[in-house]
Amino acid sequence: MTFFQLLGIVVGLYALYAAATGRVYVKSGPGGRTVVRSESPGYFWVCVAIYLGLAIALVTVF
Repeated sequence: MTFFQLLGIVVGLYALYAAATGRVYVKSGPGGRTVVRSESPGYFWVCVAIYLGLAIALVTVF
């Protein structure tokens, strides 16, 4: 198992955790912010989908 595959698994687990808890931390400007599912559900699911896509790419491509 390569470093990128391990990193992909960790990112995937974080995405699943974020989906379960309803909170995801995303980069925003020079820092970051927490997106809450109940406040902005569309943006929340887009962020979770991006994390899942990154996880899949890390496991399969690299």
